[in-house]
Amino acid sequence: MQPLTPDDLLIRRNPLDSDEWSNEEPPPAERAIALERFQTLEHVIRDNPINVDPYLELAKIYMQASRWTDARRVLESACSRFPDVEEANFLLEESQLARSLQLHWEAQKAHREDPTRLTEEGIENCRIELNVLREKICRARLERQPDRLDLYLPLATALENLGQRELAIQSLNVAVAHPKYRSAAALQLGKLLEAANRIPEALSAYRKAALFRVPPPTTEIKHKALSAAADLAERCNLIDSARRYVAMLVELEPENNATKLRFERLSTTPL
Repeated sequence: MQPLTPDDLLIRRNPLDSDEWSNEEPPPAERAIALERFQTLEHVIRDNPINVDPYLELAKIYMQASRWTDARRVLESACSRFPDVEEANFLLEESQLARSLQLHWEAQKAHREDPTRLTEEGIENCRIELNVLREKICRARLERQPDRLDLYLPLATALENLGQRELAIQSLNVAVAHPKYRSAAALQLGKLLEAANRIPEALSAYRKAALFRVPPPTTEIKHKALSAAADLAERCNLIDSARRYVAMLVELEPENNATKLRFERLSTTPL
């Protein structure tokens, strides 16, 4: 399983996040909790504050220290008292995801230290729970903010990891229709279609991801899409298509000698 990016996990890059999230170890706490401040805030929220601010401040302190269970407790109370405050709902979901990810890391560590069927099952259970939670949160956020079509990408990732590939494809088809997300969604769609052995559709999705004009894809997405299309076409013995995609890669990275040599090889390969 590939490491999950913050966008995959829905954990957004903000002051509460470390610079790097991996699939191997939990992020370090940014700083120790200021004892007096968090005690004061705990007293304030017990005394029924008139607004959500003390809850949010206290929750952020706990999240900065990676104390996800405490953050969740505070945020659940905030959402109960102030259900329409989006930041409270958002942070509650992030704390739930971070705790689930932490459990996944702990399960991986336990398996490395004691590689048994039981610890392997522990990893799988945590993986399923993490993706069930990601699906739930994506859908909840889409219900609150239906214009957030970018959420269909992590939703598709969660669905794919839960074995619901067709639903994942449907999710990505929604995002492909939006210019802002179409290239990233088409690239992800191509990978799902390739995994489903739907080769012509996969090649079409990769081609779209690389060649959308408005707006054009990032260089990274274009390179990934063309590389995936070239590899798939060559594996399927679609030599003419593979040549075209590799030619576009040569144009994209003219200094890459390996790509040039690949194009020369394909140019002499019989169709």
